[in-house]
Amino acid sequence: MRAITSLSLLALGLLVGTAPVRAADIIDPIVEVPIATTGWYLRGDVGYVTRSKTSGDYEFWNQGYDKDGNRDLSAIGKDETVHYDEIKLRDGASVGAGAGYRFSDQFRADVTADYFKTDVDGRSDCAYLVEIGYNISPVDSGCRYNDSSEATIWTLMANAYVDIAHFGPITPYIGAGAGFAHVSYDTMNSSTQCGTQPGCNGRPDDQGSHPGYDSWRFAGSLMAGATIDITQQLKLDAGYRYTRISEGDAFGFDDADAATGASGVQGRDHGFDLHTIRAGLRYDFF
Repeated sequence: MRAITSLSLLALGLLVGTAPVRAADIIDPIVEVPIATTGWYLRGDVGYVTRSKTSGDYEFWNQGYDKDGNRDLSAIGKDETVHYDEIKLRDGASVGAGAGYRFSDQFRADVTADYFKTDVDGRSDCAYLVEIGYNISPVDSGCRYNDSSEATIWTLMANAYVDIAHFGPITPYIGAGAGFAHVSYDTMNSSTQCGTQPGCNGRPDDQGSHPGYDSWRFAGSLMAGATIDITQQLKLDAGYRYTRISEGDAFGFDDADAATGASGVQGRDHGFDLHTIRAGLRYDFF
């Protein structure tokens, strides 16, 4: 009986003695902290806007001449709407900034403002009555309007993006945006080149100026590019953006037309197609 009791006490002692060892051998489970995929971000960009070309139309103001070029004060007024052949925007730099929110690992959206200022060159054939007034043939007369100005363009856009996939630190994306553009023209300096026909008789170019106009227009854009992780929160964003800006007011009547009663907007452009190569930084707050 004593032997059984001794063996029981010995077994109990062994169990108690080995309990701390077994507890020490248990490894605590690793708890994975989820990586945040939603949150706010800021962005800043610089870009290069390539040259672009459009056309327009303008109201021809008759200063008081009939179809044969004879003086007729009853003819004073808007005569017709004439096609303006070519308006060119030169290339230049743009800057922009914005704020956005990432909704998931693939979808994000932001609001951006961009600024672009460029030189504007215009050229168009003379209107019929101008050619008659110069006493030259309206057929291939060589009579031209040559105009120059500057335009300042602001765009305010709401954009949405889809991050296609992750290839290490590189994430390609596509996107689209919609919003508004504010286009403001400076004074348009105009030169009317008579041409080389005998009716010009060495006539010097007529010089004038038109007040510039500004207008708000609808704008839409498409984007494609890629982001490169610099750190977990800072990213390099490089890509291409196409922006379509709708038509709007461009310039008013010159002093000669205004002297006979002309006022308001004379010329409108047919809108612009802007192609921009952009690069910038994006900082995530998550």
